Amino acid sequence: MLGERLTTLLSLISQDEYKTVDEFAQKMSLSTKTVRGLLQELNEQLQTHGAEVLHERGKGYRLKVQDLDKFQTIFLKADSNIPQDSRGRVRFLIEYFLKDDCYTKVETLCEKLYVSRKTLTSDLRQAEDFFNRFQLTLERKPHYGMRLVGDEFHKRQCLSEYLQERNPGMEHTALEENAQEYELAQMLVELLEQENYHITDVGLNSLVVHVAVAIQRIRSGQYIQMTEEENQTWSAGESYELAQKCAKCITELAGVPYPEQEVRYLAIHLASKQTSQNFVIDSDVQDAVTEMLEEIYQIFQMDFRDDLELILSLSTHLVPLIIRIKYGMRLKNPLLKEIRQRYSLAYTIAVQASAVLERRYRCILDSNEVAYLALTIQLSLERKRSHIEKKNVLLVCASGAGTARLMAYKMQKQFGDRIDQIAICDQRSIGRQDFSKIDYVFTTVPIQEPVPVPICEVKQLLDEKRSGAIKGFLREEAHDILQYYPQPLFFPELEAQTKEEALQKLVFQVEKLHPLPTGFYEAVCKRDKMAHTCMGNRVAMPHPCQVLTEDTFVSVAVLKAPIQWDEQHEVQAIFLVSVSRQKNKKLQDFYATTARLLLDEQRIGQLIQKRSYQTLAECLEAVDNERTE
Repeated sequence: MLGERLTTLLSLISQDEYKTVDEFAQKMSLSTKTVRGLLQELNEQLQTHGAEVLHERGKGYRLKVQDLDKFQTIFLKADSNIPQDSRGRVRFLIEYFLKDDCYTKVETLCEKLYVSRKTLTSDLRQAEDFFNRFQLTLERKPHYGMRLVGDEFHKRQCLSEYLQERNPGMEHTALEENAQEYELAQMLVELLEQENYHITDVGLNSLVVHVAVAIQRIRSGQYIQMTEEENQTWSAGESYELAQKCAKCITELAGVPYPEQEVRYLAIHLASKQTSQNFVIDSDVQDAVTEMLEEIYQIFQMDFRDDLELILSLSTHLVPLIIRIKYGMRLKNPLLKEIRQRYSLAYTIAVQASAVLERRYRCILDSNEVAYLALTIQLSLERKRSHIEKKNVLLVCASGAGTARLMAYKMQKQFGDRIDQIAICDQRSIGRQDFSKIDYVFTTVPIQEPVPVPICEVKQLLDEKRSGAIKGFLREEAHDILQYYPQPLFFPELEAQTKEEALQKLVFQVEKLHPLPTGFYEAVCKRDKMAHTCMGNRVAMPHPCQVLTEDTFVSVAVLKAPIQWDEQHEVQAIFLVSVSRQKNKKLQDFYATTARLLLDEQRIGQLIQKRSYQTLAECLEAVDNERTE
């Protein structure tokens, strides 16, 4: 029953004489600190087997056996059903309480798991943390023990989530044999295809697990209960009609009668996973999408409000998502890690946009759902990126009007995908030109007087090599990410105990070096209350709830020690972002690079460890280069 190291330690302890920690450490090739920990753990294990480890200061440790028969059971071959570590015991406890509705005493669980009360208490705490995610609690009643209490709906959600976390590939569950699960999946696939009801593979796997859980709970006499309003909502419609057909097939396959409330429960699951486009998009969904796009514009100054394709995509995505939010359903995203890494800007935008849903529906959207929103936003970003903004060019030529028009014709022919209009003038007329509508000047002669736009000198006859250079010149101007990260606004040793203190100190330090409008700190705090600003990776990106400054800048602070930023995350690096009132075509590049860095765990770790502006600059330039390759 003991692990390898505890078994070795037990073999070294004598019943007749005391031995020191140094002796054990030398023979086991371990540190004295590790051995002391093992001695404590061994003592806890032995106390449930009629023995204990005695300790006397100045002498050392020896073994005392009170019950020889009970002590000998510790050497029996381990039962394969009894978990051997904390992780296994937590799993055992989760399954045990989910399947057994009766009270169980702590002593009973200690005997089942062969652990001490102290060890069990630690494992129970972890199991309770998992139950709390589903509004379930362990009820403790004196002289009776503990049992899991909560709504049947939440118990099924908890059990389904547990099974999917434990067996993401659906190789095995504790409820049904593989054969029946396979038949169940095949039956659902065939039926859904016949009904032209579209569902992803991830959604199908989730549906199979929920149905398997429902079958087990129905067999044990545990049924779903719904409110009268919910009964009316889910007693008609496409999802309900399909649920009836599925229930009939399940009854035939598993021999389990499906009562009416279970059919409605199945209808909810079908509706929450559907991906077809024939949804009814009501005013609530439309208002949510409008508010999300407005939120994106206010924070990022990126305007998607007239992107009809994005509006429709978000609307159709929100219909089943709102059902999942309402009923606390979770849908795994197998591409979560890849989306965060490859589409960091879209993911960052989605995090902020999801704040609208969290406010409207009083929920916390998990990272899986945020990543699904990010994919929809990424498509819009790709469409924007594929649209090349054409430039207006002034061509200055000293060889006469005929030569100038020929050059203009050749440039329009070669670079028509990048040039909108070409104006022509000679060298003497440059001072009379209106440059408000000119992006670049191309000239065959040197220009001495100042011109407010970039100048490119060209030959009268454009060769292939020069054409390539002009093409590069007509691309967007070089992007200098460090211009947004001034070195004076980098604070490597900010000391704070709370989020509020950190924000207050950071804004105060920035204000001493950079003019801030009245109410800037209050706007940052208001935004932080409206939505989560922690990005994970020990980093947060607070920002005002509205555009307040004339320029775009980021102030970076590395805290001396991590602080609790929200219920789930600690933060040690703060990126305080303020976006300019002025329109800036390069703002998307700025956010794309910044988001990529914030989601890069390794580079954020380097920044926290080295605490230098040079490290920040190197990290920004590296991710910017990776992004543009």
